[in-house]
Amino acid sequence: MSFSAAAASLLLSRGRGRRRLLLSTRGLADVTRLLSFSSVEDKSATNNHHGQQQQQQVQNGRKKRLDDFSRFIINNNNRSSSFFVATTRTKTTTTVDTRETKKFEQDAELWWRERDGPFGPLHSMNPVRCSFIKDECAEHFSKTRRRTPTTVVDNRPLSGLRILDVGCGGGLLSESLSRLGADVVGLDAGKANVEAAKRRQKESQLDDDGDDDDDDDNSGGNNGKVKYICDTAEDLGEKEPNSFDVVCALEVIEHVTDPRVFANALRKLVKDDGLVFVSTISKSMRGVLGAIVFAERVAKMVPAGTHDANKFLHPSELAIVLERAGLRTNTMAGMEYNLMTKQWKLTGDLGINYIASATVGTFDEKLPLAQEDVHDKRYQ
Repeated sequence: MSFSAAAASLLLSRGRGRRRLLLSTRGLADVTRLLSFSSVEDKSATNNHHGQQQQQQVQNGRKKRLDDFSRFIINNNNRSSSFFVATTRTKTTTTVDTRETKKFEQDAELWWRERDGPFGPLHSMNPVRCSFIKDECAEHFSKTRRRTPTTVVDNRPLSGLRILDVGCGGGLLSESLSRLGADVVGLDAGKANVEAAKRRQKESQLDDDGDDDDDDDNSGGNNGKVKYICDTAEDLGEKEPNSFDVVCALEVIEHVTDPRVFANALRKLVKDDGLVFVSTISKSMRGVLGAIVFAERVAKMVPAGTHDANKFLHPSELAIVLERAGLRTNTMAGMEYNLMTKQWKLTGDLGINYIASATVGTFDEKLPLAQEDVHDKRYQ
């Protein structure tokens, strides 16, 4: 088979709802050019009395073309949202994007300004995120650990669970999960964010997992414990592998340098019978218009430059990223914002903001990945 045919075979589609690897027409032409080794060169190198020397030159030319091809794939992955190609990369120790971290640290003092602060949308989104997490945990752990109503207090549905909040920021989600009974570890790579979360913890008198205070003497005694640490998911995974019942990475994966490495870190942190939650913005025209054009430039709900459209993930892409990390997508639901009420609700529309739950396990070929199929019917 010629290299042109091999390049053409990259244009594959395994049917509706299955994995895809696509290259644009222009990209295919470039790939064909980069990989088109001349058979005449090979023959001439063999027949010539200087064949060995020329054959070495041909091999060097092949290596150069392959290097060019690798650079072509990586550059187009960074430049074009239409490319979703698995490439061979060097080992990555962290997926933290220092530019992204600095952006959030600049506003660290404003994490708890709910009405007019830059994180106001996250405050209003928090109830629906917690509702989704609570429902999914109740359903999952009732099956895997036989948790019954007698073991779960009504106002503490997450009691007994150890939850990691990756990219916790000022502690918005961590505090809410703690109030639902979970013991929470808030993890963030930004030191200023962690300090802001600890100040909030002290002001709200939530129990610190590192303190020796008795629950009876603490006004937050009905809550779970919260501990904030400044670290990365990759490093914590090396220190505490398989340590958490639930791992949450909400509105984080669109800010990392490599979502695949990040997903591997999430898998390493969660227990084998645990749950992973990821929320992000869909790589779609509506996602760009809603999250960037409207939210950043028109309504100014969040600071300009908060999001990079090239880092958005379509729901099917997220499912593939999780699958390659050993996480099977369980449920997906859209999160829709109402301009009139300024509140969020769960829907079946995954076109802009969405949240997913995943369990540890191999990929199910029957799992639908198409946008119109993958969402949970409960959120219609």
